[in-house]
Amino acid sequence: MDNNFNFPVINKGAKCFSSLSAEELSELIKHKSQLHYSKGDILLKQGAFSSGIMFVLDGYVKEFIEGPNSKKTSLRAVGPGDFLALSTLFNSETTPYSIAAITDVTICLFEKEYILHLIKTNSKVGYQLVQRYSAMEQNFFTLLNNQLYKQMHGKVAGSLLYLSDFDNGDLFDSLTRKDLAEFSSITAENLIRVLKSFEADGYVELKDKSIRILKPDALRKIYELG
Repeated sequence: MDNNFNFPVINKGAKCFSSLSAEELSELIKHKSQLHYSKGDILLKQGAFSSGIMFVLDGYVKEFIEGPNSKKTSLRAVGPGDFLALSTLFNSETTPYSIAAITDVTICLFEKEYILHLIKTNSKVGYQLVQRYSAMEQNFFTLLNNQLYKQMHGKVAGSLLYLSDFDNGDLFDSLTRKDLAEFSSITAENLIRVLKSFEADGYVELKDKSIRILKPDALRKIYELG
């Protein structure tokens, strides 16, 4: 069992596979492939067929939905140690959102049919994947609350606090203002105005694309008040 932790995906956080026997792990490896994408590449297009689930080894991606008039709303950022496209395991063969690389990214793609086989034959795998999916669903409900009930300043404050948790806050360097606007579900012009007001109030420091949060408690209060 301990030898399983030599499998890079397990080392990166996919502990759901740590209960596999040597034979099961060997079979899993036969049903995976490792893929590399460059910054800006589309990993999966909304409405496209999904042949498997993905696991991020290195780099960062974003999941987003595309609405009328090419309007985009980002659902979440995903970094090393997390799964993508889990919703396609049971719900549908196509993905309800798109996935794009924020930075250069390396993923493992696991064949869907084999993962379903593992879920049916290994309860620990199924239980831990359900836990992962539940956490992702909770994130979507938080986003929905943010988009429906928050004003612009509350939306931007929430997005800044959320994104600052990734890559020690350095993920901002890889995001354009348009990207940030899509995480806040507002226009890029309104995002820039809000950021400048936050800078004037001393809540953040802006330098090129870099954003440094100076007063997280103040932003948290703005987010909570909406």
